[in-house]
Amino acid sequence: MPGHQQFINSLSAGLIAGIRTILGSAAMVTLLLPPALAAGIPQGLDVMLIGGAILGAAVACMSSYPGVVAQVQDGPIVILGVMITSLVAASPQAPPGLVLQAALASTAIAAVAAGIVFYGLGAYRLGALVRFIPFPVIGGFLAGSGYLILRGSFPVLTGLDLAQAGAALLFEPMRLARWLPGALLGVAMLLILRRFSHVLIVPGMLLGSVLLFHLVIRAYGVPTASAQAAGWLLGPFPPNNGLALPAWLSLPAEGWLMLASHASTFGAIILVSVVALLLNTSGLEMATQSELDINRELRATGVANLLAGLCGGPVGFHALSASLLGHRMGANSRVVGITSAAMCAAALFAGTSMLAYFPKAVLGGLLLCMGAGLMVEWLYDGWRKLPRQDYMIVVLIVLVIGGAGILAGVAVGVLVAMAIFVLNYSRVRVIRQELTGAEFHSDIERPPQAQHVLRTRGQVIRIIRLEGFIFFGTAYGMQTHVQALLQHAAKAPPRHLLLDFADVRAIDSSAISVFGKILALCRRHDCELLLTSMQPHLRQQFRQAGLGEDAAGLRWFGELDRALEQCEDRLLAETPPSADAAASTIWQRIAAALPPGTPLEEFMAYLEPRDYAKGDALMRQGTPSTEMYFIEAGRVSLHLVLEDGRTLRMRSISAGTTVGEVGLYLKQPRTGTAIADDPTRAYVLSLERLQAMATEKPALANALQQVFIGLLAERLAGASGLAQRLLR
Repeated sequence: MPGHQQFINSLSAGLIAGIRTILGSAAMVTLLLPPALAAGIPQGLDVMLIGGAILGAAVACMSSYPGVVAQVQDGPIVILGVMITSLVAASPQAPPGLVLQAALASTAIAAVAAGIVFYGLGAYRLGALVRFIPFPVIGGFLAGSGYLILRGSFPVLTGLDLAQAGAALLFEPMRLARWLPGALLGVAMLLILRRFSHVLIVPGMLLGSVLLFHLVIRAYGVPTASAQAAGWLLGPFPPNNGLALPAWLSLPAEGWLMLASHASTFGAIILVSVVALLLNTSGLEMATQSELDINRELRATGVANLLAGLCGGPVGFHALSASLLGHRMGANSRVVGITSAAMCAAALFAGTSMLAYFPKAVLGGLLLCMGAGLMVEWLYDGWRKLPRQDYMIVVLIVLVIGGAGILAGVAVGVLVAMAIFVLNYSRVRVIRQELTGAEFHSDIERPPQAQHVLRTRGQVIRIIRLEGFIFFGTAYGMQTHVQALLQHAAKAPPRHLLLDFADVRAIDSSAISVFGKILALCRRHDCELLLTSMQPHLRQQFRQAGLGEDAAGLRWFGELDRALEQCEDRLLAETPPSADAAASTIWQRIAAALPPGTPLEEFMAYLEPRDYAKGDALMRQGTPSTEMYFIEAGRVSLHLVLEDGRTLRMRSISAGTTVGEVGLYLKQPRTGTAIADDPTRAYVLSLERLQAMATEKPALANALQQVFIGLLAERLAGASGLAQRLLR
């Protein structure tokens, strides 16, 4: 797009955004000031326009999105309006001028406070934290804000305080003629905007309604002054004596005391503003397919609100619909926001006398459309879009906001959302896997006889692998599971319970006591409790709770494999040897595979006995595979040397087993280094002797191959069964 065309489009979008900002300012001042302070509407309009000018210019210059438009926002204004209404009610004897000054000063105080928080969040790069606010709480806040805006539209439309006036007054002919057109306008705008989204709809309908109103009263011969006297128009305003200093500069001590009694309201405004800014920036990202720097937006909005607040302006930030104008009109330039700000400044310095002729029915209709739109979006559309429990939270927040205020509503919503989260999360099992020693073994390569014992009696070893964050809810579920495991395992009651914490990141302090109860259960049922793979900070928590290494019946291990290895060793030591063929040693298997009448010594003649001291290497990673080893006594560990020089133990090989046979048969380089853990005696079969055996005694070589094929088949079957168990 040529540069001049983009400038024209940006300027047009800025003019439209400026008109909407000015009209919105007129609507929001009626939300801010109750009827008792109607005389302060001109000052309130000045405050709104000051905010629109400063916010729009500052954010447009500093935002990461060039086409952004910042405006005074209705969320904070509606909260301030509720507070100011309560100020009026609580101070019947106070001079109206003092209450008005306090009301106008409150907008600046809220802007400065919000600006400090905005900037602090952005400076410390904490923008992502606000994304953890529960979604239904955000929806409830928006729907509740819509209710307050909708409620605020009725005094503007009717000129009555509906809480004090009877409903019958609404249907008096003159009163009906006053509010019904505005209500119809608001409903019409709402219905049209739900079907169409053109940027000119709102300003067009508002300006058209203003023009139609004046044509009608002129046709009926009603003078403008009479319409103003009857309360049909926003004016008349007193003569404009120029801009006044910010109200907070000359606020007396009595006014500060009045505002101090509502300090919590400013906290609610800050919370609401941060959430609304997040929603608007996220919506802008989605609509424009761009990525905004949320921390930069927070800093920019913080500076803008500080400047606006010091000049007396209210809280404001990114306006989603206005910021999309440039994008939809084919322009994305800072000219959009600066032009909108310039229009506010022009209206401010030209005086607000023109707004005195603005019909209250049109303002009330605009407010009705804004409030009803939020309520329809979250209470009507939300019924179809939200899960039922989230929808009920939204409804609850709206009800609480209607009865106790917006801060109480948001607080109740957060508490309920947290309670539901805790309840739902407590139903999530923190048990990642549960296995027995019969199906899951340590990395020790044991002889067939030992493997048979573990397969048949390994149920007495139970492994529970935990994961995630453990707190009192999930820990209690785990305690119940362990209790059932210990009480109802009649055939093979657990004698060793291993709890693996390798995938546990944190444990709530209240959950530690549950592990104390689990230890007591294990002691009662003569079951040893082993805790493995626990991070140092978790181990410290257990020690502080009296569950350290010296606790009776409790053992600690750095790795699950080491703990499982010791449990297997104890089980094997307690089990008498079996004469079952399936449980025979490697030598017995080879003897059984030899041709009838062939003594084992004939096979052993091809082997060379060797003795290795502790720490000696039987074979090294990367070297040619020229030998295999039958371990007669001792133990050997197979290590993998990583690229960074670190060594990882892959498995251990005990007496009665073999190592190196795969590489020898496949003639591949060694994949690991075998180190003797203890003084070890091995019988070595070299590649040359194996080839000689195949030539001289092929029956012996065939018998050896059959034994290895059987062992590999057993390993594959065990691995397949374990994989199926883990994938359940």
